Amino acid sequence: MKKEYAKMDAGSLHLANKKVVLKLINHNTQISRSALAKESGLTPPSITRIVDELINVDGLVESLGVGSSSGGRPPMIVKFKNDNNYIIGIDLGATYIRGCMVDLNANFISEIQVPTELKKGFSSIVEKMIKMIHKLQSRKEATAKIWGVGIGVAGLVNSKTGIIESSPDFGWTNIDLRKELESHLDLPFFYDNSTRLMALGEMKMGERDNQKNFAVINIGYGIASGLVVEGNLLKGFSGFAGEFGHISVDTDSAVQCKCGMYGCLEALASGHRIASLGQQVLAENKSEMLKELCNGNKDLITAELVARAAKKGDPASMKIYDDVAEYLCKGIGTIANLLNPETVYIGGGISLNGDLLFDLIEKKKDKYLLPGNARVDIRPSTFGDQATSIGAVSVVLQKILNLELSGVNHNN
Repeated sequence: MKKEYAKMDAGSLHLANKKVVLKLINHNTQISRSALAKESGLTPPSITRIVDELINVDGLVESLGVGSSSGGRPPMIVKFKNDNNYIIGIDLGATYIRGCMVDLNANFISEIQVPTELKKGFSSIVEKMIKMIHKLQSRKEATAKIWGVGIGVAGLVNSKTGIIESSPDFGWTNIDLRKELESHLDLPFFYDNSTRLMALGEMKMGERDNQKNFAVINIGYGIASGLVVEGNLLKGFSGFAGEFGHISVDTDSAVQCKCGMYGCLEALASGHRIASLGQQVLAENKSEMLKELCNGNKDLITAELVARAAKKGDPASMKIYDDVAEYLCKGIGTIANLLNPETVYIGGGISLNGDLLFDLIEKKKDKYLLPGNARVDIRPSTFGDQATSIGAVSVVLQKILNLELSGVNHNN
């Protein structure tokens, strides 16, 4: 039986070649047209046509002129045009909404941060985010382009429908964020689960090139993970993969999670839990240091305050972080033994308390890891408290490099 092969039409072939060339230019600080031909396998005339189009039509490449020659025709050098090409990234968190405007190399142009104020409800939060985006837009140069907005949201974002089906941190159920934003924004926008975007940011803009197997654990108000396997960001059937905070790490626990189950990692090791335990210690009068740090006001006790007390040697606070590290190591062991990652990055507010947590994890991790996984590198996320914002930027950059935003009017 004769095999049938699908043939790519000329337009699709040109687009595919153009993507290859653009990604090669983006991957290199600067590169000659002849090197592009060599690395892509395309003919010099094809490279000339594609590069000219990327310069004059798409505005994503710029010419650096003629380079030095070691003999023969001098090379024509080009580079990715990040100047005056901007992306807006939003970290929609339960405590703060953080916004940034960056160039295409993730150099920060402007930043804004405002309190989320969960108690004011959904409409207030969305209004704050829209005002932030408009304010960032107003800060660009007149000649600059803003290509789009990326948004990281704490919650279960259905990758097929865009519906935020559940966000325990916000108290949201079946929220259509796209519908709310469409009538207020004149820019392309994209949103996804914040921790999955943190993993995308590590993959696209992190310090380690060609890392194909890693996990990002986000420990803040809640706990979640973003997973990269063989260079692919795992989403799952509906986009709910990575709900690491809801694995059970203590089947006998009486502590109920916001999801309704008992013994979840999030219920026992999140920032919310650390603060609650600190408040309990204060109520039982077991820490003079915590009492002093919060002036006796339990409402001022946060995970960061408990960390400060622990680093000063307060026994009760040290015990809280020791127990939290134990639970986290159980969770890390589950991920490492299941997926065999090269690196586990830990981000979120709890990761920003210096070496306290990482030293404890280093001491405890081996008893939960198979020998073959004991070499896993556990380290802070590359971008610290900007990790979700950078991830949000990365989702737009990915669209740009795939030429999915070409032809859009970006001068907004």
